Amino acid sequence: MSRPIQKEWMNELDRLGDVYKQGVADFIQFATVNNCGSTTCPCLCRECRNGKSFVFGTIFRHLIRYGMDKNYRVWVLHGENPCTDPVVEPVIEEENNEAEGLGMGNFVDASYGVHEVVACDLNEDEENHMGDFEPPPVLEPDLGKRYNEYKKMAEQKLYPSCEAPVTTLSAIVDLHN
Repeated sequence: MSRPIQKEWMNELDRLGDVYKQGVADFIQFATVNNCGSTTCPCLCRECRNGKSFVFGTIFRHLIRYGMDKNYRVWVLHGENPCTDPVVEPVIEEENNEAEGLGMGNFVDASYGVHEVVACDLNEDEENHMGDFEPPPVLEPDLGKRYNEYKKMAEQKLYPSCEAPVTTLSAIVDLHN
């Protein structure tokens, strides 16, 4: 059995403190080992929110500078398997400062349930909601790879000289409707 993944560091307020920096370093190590030899991966900072991929050094700097996206609790895009990897999950208080519209990138997130799978209301009293318990969703193999492909299509212009806000993914969605 593998060592439990420690995530308490994600709740540290002092991003320049030793605990937070060590947590970021441990995350980078985890993502590097589980990234199948790729030198880049989605950046999970509060600015990028897994929407942009960078080399690991840039991700380290983003996590120190901007902080961690606290909604991203299960690192499925970085090699964590929620069905087999043990996680030590702390209880946190969440603040909601998002007020963005639904773009194609967010459409992909919603379609793949990235934030629904990884975000849960950790502030609720579990004893009062045991009757509402639903088993966690079973994630498909290669979910992260397919998710990343769709995220790229959500950003890719329909053709190189396209001036309109039409992306490959938006054209596919229009064709299916």
